[in-house]
Amino acid sequence: MHIAATDRTPAIDLTLSPLKLVMAGESFPEDVSAFYGEVITSINQLATNVQGKLEVEMAFVYINSSSIKAMYRIFEGIDAYRQAGNEVQVVWKAEEDDDIMQELGEDFKDRFQSLNFTVEQHG
Repeated sequence: MHIAATDRTPAIDLTLSPLKLVMAGESFPEDVSAFYGEVITSINQLATNVQGKLEVEMAFVYINSSSIKAMYRIFEGIDAYRQAGNEVQVVWKAEEDDDIMQELGEDFKDRFQSLNFTVEQHG
């Protein structure tokens, strides 16, 4: 799956070889359900269709509250993949001076404690 970034939506790449999910950019789509629906469905299907280590990289510049709710559903799907016996590595990247994105990453890390989740600063 490849979704190109726009001025309102992040770039999303989900590849099977290697098994990796990358989301980066800004997220404030007009219709969050329509934008993230296919992504959530694809991630939920991983647990029944694929095995192996899943690497997840998130690097948001901005994310609105509706998108955060969609991210919880995405992380629930990632956690279901882990519960199916697969290894998962999540890296949440935030700019050094972006306290909001760092705190959001820490919030997801706290909420999904069973995931191998790190929050990294860059830039």
